[in-house]
Amino acid sequence: MTVTAYTQLPDCQINDYRTYVKFNGNKLVERTEISLQINSAKGTDYAEIEIPYTKGNSIKELEAGIYDLLGNEIRSLKRKDITHANAFSYDQFHSDDMVLSFELIHNRYPYVLKYSYQEEVNDFLYLAYWVPRRYEKVPVKSASLELELPKGIDAQVYEQGVDSANVQHFSDKDVYKWEVEDASYVERERFGPQYRELQNKVVIIPEHFCYGLDGSSHSWKSFGEWLSRLKAYQGNLSETEKTKVRQLTSNCKSELEKIDVLYKYMQDNTRYINVSLDIGGLQPESAQSVCTNKYGDCKALSNYMQSMLNEVGIPSIYTAVFAGRNPVKVKEAYPSQQFNHVILCVPMANDTIWLECTDNTSPFNHLGTFTQNRKVLLIDDENSKLAITPALKIDDVLNEYNTHVNVAKDGEVTMYSTARLQGYYFDYLKGLDDGLAEREKLDYLEELEMFEQADIQDYEINRLHRDSSYLNLSVDAKLNGIIEPIGSRVLLKPLRPFYIKLDKPEKRTQELRFNYPYNVKDSIAIELPRNIKNVSGIKSIHIESDYGSYKRVISTEENKLSIYRHIIINAGSYQMDDYEKVYQFIKSCSNAELQKGMITYQ
Repeated sequence: MTVTAYTQLPDCQINDYRTYVKFNGNKLVERTEISLQINSAKGTDYAEIEIPYTKGNSIKELEAGIYDLLGNEIRSLKRKDITHANAFSYDQFHSDDMVLSFELIHNRYPYVLKYSYQEEVNDFLYLAYWVPRRYEKVPVKSASLELELPKGIDAQVYEQGVDSANVQHFSDKDVYKWEVEDASYVERERFGPQYRELQNKVVIIPEHFCYGLDGSSHSWKSFGEWLSRLKAYQGNLSETEKTKVRQLTSNCKSELEKIDVLYKYMQDNTRYINVSLDIGGLQPESAQSVCTNKYGDCKALSNYMQSMLNEVGIPSIYTAVFAGRNPVKVKEAYPSQQFNHVILCVPMANDTIWLECTDNTSPFNHLGTFTQNRKVLLIDDENSKLAITPALKIDDVLNEYNTHVNVAKDGEVTMYSTARLQGYYFDYLKGLDDGLAEREKLDYLEELEMFEQADIQDYEINRLHRDSSYLNLSVDAKLNGIIEPIGSRVLLKPLRPFYIKLDKPEKRTQELRFNYPYNVKDSIAIELPRNIKNVSGIKSIHIESDYGSYKRVISTEENKLSIYRHIIINAGSYQMDDYEKVYQFIKSCSNAELQKGMITYQ
């Protein structure tokens, strides 16, 4: 008997992905050829093709068609199928960023979509930024990158997860070729590096490039000098705005007060438009444009704030950063565009002020989990250099809870909890828009999972003033399933467990990162319908480690059970040599947190 094995095909797969790059010293020509196979109706989303480009850079020789598996053409792309549109919907922002799009969809599966095009690039920062596989669920059978460089061109090559190039030398040029078969997608492990750091790639950075202006990536100083020149003429305020700035600061008694007044003025009179900073779009819109339109992206608003400070004689530094709770680490040996956000640095005699210009709810001089403790590029002409933003300390992220739980005779369990929240919870909740429906606000609150098995009945969020870096939260809720009667005893399940699940040491392959510390104090008083005889299963415990600490104190008085907990996880990055020790500490804390208590009544 013959048994045939069938392999489940993915919804979409890329059979062949080829990139050819030719650089003549001034202009970059990139040709892309892709053959993708649509195996089911779910894969048709990948048949909707978008090709980003910039006005001034032309897409040429675009060809596309769909074929059966024998190579017979079913349909080819027609000019009427192609659309061109701005990449962003805001008229004043990034109007040069365009997207060419088309779709070729067939109703019989599988079928193959092949397309190719050539782009002539006048402005470039990279000669190539090649990632053979970008999507977890779309396997790539074969991929290659071929780069042709004339003799004498200096460039840095960064390779990750791919074999070194095969190089051919000719009298007038060098040709590099990278090839990958069955390209892998690297999944992020728990608390590992960001996925963008993990994917296999080849990045080729020319020492001399052109993007609006000629620039150099020889050093961070030279790269910052180029960025300074790129924004050099964007700082002019309107005359009306200059007058307003001088009026606002006329009675200020210090430079610090002037900075504070102008920062709040910007927060109250502008709004942020989310246009991310990446390889393109590095030049900010002018300060005058923000004066007129009252909105901007991170570059425009930071430039506007810098322009107002310049008007009152206070120097500041436009600063590029990779923002996010889990940032990509800057590769210091490769000066280049590695950032996605802009903030403002204001050096003072005894301190440095950092201003997040896109957040209308941010306290003055507050970076938070979004931009703390990471390498940034201070863009300051010939003084440009890498620096690091201040790191959140243990006390900066302390969250304190006080909770009273009442267990009624009929078994109903209710809770009233108050909390003083800093760090991530503060960053997340401070911006809840008053315009949101109550259900949406409640959804945001429940997403934080601060209260397990809680049916929130009412809540209130209070912030003392706009510059406070904490807020107060109070919650009324019904609790479901934390108390389970067993005869004359009750089983108590964890109310608000701290629990981090890490990969077992034998399965771990990536660096472990806690990008900021974790610090929680929690006092829980549980009032029961009868006096307590004893409690088993949970007990007082104290764990000390180089990586943090855990403390729990249990006490009883008549019908009240009191639980006090204090959990600290230090910030840090840990390689494999330290991973098992960190793992054992976290596991000990988590095991203690998940313990259930058995309460025996008198």
